[in-house]
Amino acid sequence: MVSHPMNTTTLIDKYSSAQLSQRLHTLLVKTIFWGVVSLFFSTSLPAQTPSPALPAPYYWAIPEHSQLQILTNIDVHFYNRHGTTLDELKQECLTYPQHMQAILLNATQSTIACAESWLQPLKPLGRCGQPAGFIQHALFWDAHHSNRLPHWASLWDVTNIPGHRAFFQGPRSTLEAALLAAGVPPADIYKTLSTPHGLRKAFHMLDQIRPYIVWWRTPAQAYHLLEKHTVLMGVAPASVIFKLQEQYHQPSHFKIQENAILYSSAVWGIPATLPPEPTQKTKEILRHSPPHLPNLPQPMPSESLEISDNFWATHELALTTRFNAWLSHPPSSHSKAEPLQHDQ
Repeated sequence: MVSHPMNTTTLIDKYSSAQLSQRLHTLLVKTIFWGVVSLFFSTSLPAQTPSPALPAPYYWAIPEHSQLQILTNIDVHFYNRHGTTLDELKQECLTYPQHMQAILLNATQSTIACAESWLQPLKPLGRCGQPAGFIQHALFWDAHHSNRLPHWASLWDVTNIPGHRAFFQGPRSTLEAALLAAGVPPADIYKTLSTPHGLRKAFHMLDQIRPYIVWWRTPAQAYHLLEKHTVLMGVAPASVIFKLQEQYHQPSHFKIQENAILYSSAVWGIPATLPPEPTQKTKEILRHSPPHLPNLPQPMPSESLEISDNFWATHELALTTRFNAWLSHPPSSHSKAEPLQHDQ
């Protein structure tokens, strides 16, 4: 039997006017009640801050604040990567699903990542990473405190230039700066660091100013130290100085000693877990027009140094262990420098 829909008149006729009035009244009360509840919670609960969204769908991961130095003529999304240790970088490269189209590493990190299959081979380029210029760690100083151009040895002259110094919390670049300050020529740095005597010399140099050192581990930490004027001078990514200048639309108090820069070769790598389609697109970009940092200056300034990736690929794990052990012990009692009593 086919049923026919009940029309509106028939439905209303089933109820008396009193019953209909009562149902409408109940419906109105419920509507007002839930409206008040909704208004209460929308105004009394704190607003949820949305998590910052990553550029969609894929992005190129770079060290913090380094975008200002990257040269490119293509439209790609850059995003600051936060990983610095090998374990952190491994986690980023092996994430799945993967939205990181490419990652900018120093050549030592790239060599290790390729050996452990965190990155894809770049056929037909015949290598695992695409060279991308050089990351710069520069000797800097507060020019409002002194107009004199500093040298590496100035970092150790706490008698005439008292104040805190910023250094990377790790052996890479820090040991080189120590030997350069000790007067070792740039051409002899890695020959010296390869000997037990040279290593003792570098750590002894750090002992002398250890009470003055403020350590940083990431470019963001270095930026914070300079923004707050916690340090007088030190070694930091050059991009941090440029970021300060951009942030305040004026020259920063801090200046770069253009003749005293440590250059680390940079490499683009493609994460192992990136899907085939974006992988192929990234390879095409790397083959024809890769974004890149500035190259080495020619000629190389006399106090500047190209970091040896061959040396660090061989010795980084052992020297990091030794550096951390040194850092965990109290400063040597024979240190020549006396601790600062206050920030300069």
